[in-house]
Amino acid sequence: MRGDRPKPTALKLIAGNPGKRPLNDREPQTGDFDLTAPDELTEAARAHWERLAPMLAQSGVMQASDRDILFAYCEAFAVFIAGAREGKVNTGLVGQLRQMLGEMGMTPATRSRIIANKAPSDGTEKKNRFFAA
Repeated sequence: MRGDRPKPTALKLIAGNPGKRPLNDREPQTGDFDLTAPDELTEAARAHWERLAPMLAQSGVMQASDRDILFAYCEAFAVFIAGAREGKVNTGLVGQLRQMLGEMGMTPATRSRIIANKAPSDGTEKKNRFFAA
């Protein structure tokens, strides 16, 4: 793959579609994001899920199919924290965590491109598809 990874349509809408390129109006919709923590989460990872899931659900970016990336992030973050407490920082894991956060729009760089509470303009119907009231 060449160039930057494509952004999810929801993130483009939140950012005000800065590239002004046509938005994918046929992007698959997998259903609402379920805040319930998966039973398979370790106890350490569960705390991270309970902190992040509400924020991500409120942003409107996460869908049912995105539970796995949040699951993986929470487990990896729990492993990172446990290692850090033992004085062992896994720099490879830091890169993976940062990449997963970026996929979810949760890094300072990805967040800086998001304009929150922007007044609706052209494409209101498309926005409503992703952010139904």
